[in-house]
Amino acid sequence: MRRILFAFAAVLFAANLSFAQEQQTEQSYLVLPMFGNKAKTEEQQKKDERFLTSCDKSFTNRQEASQFFMERGWDYYNEGQVDTAMYRFNLAWLLNPNNKDTYWAFGLISAAKGSDKDAITYYEKAQALDPKNAMILSDLATSYLSIYKKDKKKKNLKKANGFVTEALAAEPQNAYVLYNTSVIKFYEKKYTDAWDYLHKSRMLNMTVIDYAYISELVEKMPDPQGFFRSSDTAEIVN
Repeated sequence: MRRILFAFAAVLFAANLSFAQEQQTEQSYLVLPMFGNKAKTEEQQKKDERFLTSCDKSFTNRQEASQFFMERGWDYYNEGQVDTAMYRFNLAWLLNPNNKDTYWAFGLISAAKGSDKDAITYYEKAQALDPKNAMILSDLATSYLSIYKKDKKKKNLKKANGFVTEALAAEPQNAYVLYNTSVIKFYEKKYTDAWDYLHKSRMLNMTVIDYAYISELVEKMPDPQGFFRSSDTAEIVN
């Protein structure tokens, strides 16, 4: 067991060292989704081969190795170290291009950086590998909704509604999906439905709720259940 852990640590150390050495360059390809999705130099290809060979010696298979680097990536992502997380996700993708979670992660980071169209591209790749994944479908809806907020084109709101409807069908008790459904109903000006889905969401998990959104909803229509009041949400937001 100690030998296996040492092997994992050695692979991770080598990856960290490589990242530290190349991070100096402006917008390094290491921190772009799919390594920038461009042809690599001969030197970069050799580096990839060494990494893959090292993983082949340390893990049962490349799927296991890919999952290992995904988990490290999520750790860094949750700590706010986005570039370091992206590098781990890239390594996971290099190990297993059919790992849907790599594309999902690329989408999440792209969305966080304000690149909704790029996010949609990666979410669609993830969805192609896992068509009924409620979280991926809901994130697709979120990105289309984000675009709609900027351009006000109904086709984007319609797209968002389509994806969230699929997500709801796949996982009707998912708090995040229910919350996103509420937001879309809000933009469709169906405020009663928006409150209904919001309460279903908060009863499952209050942490998914954005109180700034609740303030907007309260302005359009008071909470029918009286759970949220305008004065309470204003204090929380401010």
